[in-house]
Amino acid sequence: MNTFKKTAVAMAFLLANGAAHAAQAKKISDPLKWPAQCDEVKFSDSDLSLDRLPDMDPQKASPEQLAAIKKISAGPRGCIFGPFSVLLRSPELLTRVQMLGEHVRFTSELPKRIREFAILIAGREMQSPYEWYIHEPIALRSGVTRETADALAAQRRPPHMTHDEAITYQFVTELHKTHMVQDATYDAFKARFGESGVVELTALDSYFGLLAQELNVARTAAPENVQLPFNPHWKS
Repeated sequence: MNTFKKTAVAMAFLLANGAAHAAQAKKISDPLKWPAQCDEVKFSDSDLSLDRLPDMDPQKASPEQLAAIKKISAGPRGCIFGPFSVLLRSPELLTRVQMLGEHVRFTSELPKRIREFAILIAGREMQSPYEWYIHEPIALRSGVTRETADALAAQRRPPHMTHDEAITYQFVTELHKTHMVQDATYDAFKARFGESGVVELTALDSYFGLLAQELNVARTAAPENVQLPFNPHWKS
């Protein structure tokens, strides 16, 4: 290979390597700086090629779908995104599912910190990157520590949980691992939050399990500039 060709190859390598590093540098690792659910975001070409149920063009939506979009956008979520974009293929199902979600996420009697902590456990157990992307920032702002979130992301038991977090972790983790909870786990959570709390937590976990499975079947990815602590299951 002559000197000119060697130089050209070397320059091409450096440019490609530099572009790769630049792309990596654009990734945001701090969850508190991730774009929010209603922000304008972009998805990588590779993720879009894998997405089975991408966002629909509103111009092609049916009257029923437009009504469902309007209902969600007028509620506490503010827009349609992620799992609701997936569920939009069945607007009646979407409407019924999101009504359950409004309660378990926004008006449940369980403290917000505990709800968001439980959602992180569910999202990680279900290996749902989009669910994690939406809820880690909310959990951190609700009082869940970074140490705890990092441990959950790595599927480790967090070392410094509060009492409420510890009984919630035991309950939700047992539910995922064994599809039931032991008497000691049930009694501990019931003693703190009552029978209604037990029912609410079970419903919250089941609801976010439903959303996670819809997202995973659709292969919905997080925005391209978000650096998640774990890879999508379909890419690992």
